Amino acid sequence: MAQRKKHTSFYPWIDPKDHDKGFKLNFSMVTYIEVGRTPEGYKQAEFVALKSPELALDYDYPQSFFLSAEGFILVKTPQGKFEVIAKTDNC
Repeated sequence: MAQRKKHTSFYPWIDPKDHDKGFKLNFSMVTYIEVGRTPEGYKQAEFVALKSPELALDYDYPQSFFLSAEGFILVKTPQGKFEVIAKTDNC
């Protein structure tokens, strides 16, 4: 069965080292395929493309990421920890 492509907004931290500065606004939705769920309850996603690349921020989008129920986008570090890198407005 072909997986359905989904879209989500993707707002990365302005400064990953200083979260008080908040998130940048990115005007391109990210297209992804949901590939599963983690034991922690996150949706596991594979990056497919930017919906509107001409509107997107210059940002190194992760190939694989996770979506939390709270609307955060996370990546898994080499140490196996989840780290919030961005937020979204729908989950």
